[in-house]
Amino acid sequence: MRDHLLSSLSSISKSNADLYKQHQTEVTLLLNDFLLRYLNTIYTEFNGDITLAIVLGEIAHHMVALHVRQGRLVPDTTVDKTRENVRDKVKILACNPFSISEATGIPRETVRRKFSELEQMGYVDRVSSRSYTMNMKVSERFVPDFNLRLFEEFRTLCAQMNEVLKKRADADSSK
Repeated sequence: MRDHLLSSLSSISKSNADLYKQHQTEVTLLLNDFLLRYLNTIYTEFNGDITLAIVLGEIAHHMVALHVRQGRLVPDTTVDKTRENVRDKVKILACNPFSISEATGIPRETVRRKFSELEQMGYVDRVSSRSYTMNMKVSERFVPDFNLRLFEEFRTLCAQMNEVLKKRADADSSK
């Protein structure tokens, strides 16, 4: 994890690093407000099991990203949302505990147990002895409200960040 963070720091432009340093306190507070609310929501939503949330999030991201890349994502209003129809359409997009373990760094046996929990919760369907697909229960549970709240909070964060930067730019230009 630390190596990943260090390698990502090298990709930050000097101008962004300078901008951050100028507004470090305000930016840190805004980011922490957003992230702590989000993490607390996830913690509550998954009864304290952050690992379960990460595994489900990786499965969902994997499947939706593949749909988007393949140009198969269509507006929700045109999708037949029956579980059987979705399961038939996405079998090719199935994933397994090994791929999620590789993507997250979470031990494969832990991921395998989380897949079993998600299957019991009705969020994933087993399509073979080692593969699973996400089903529409995930969308039914998280898309209508949860993702909309997150989207609104993120847009608020962006507006607040822009306001901090604008105030600083205005103050600098008036000198």
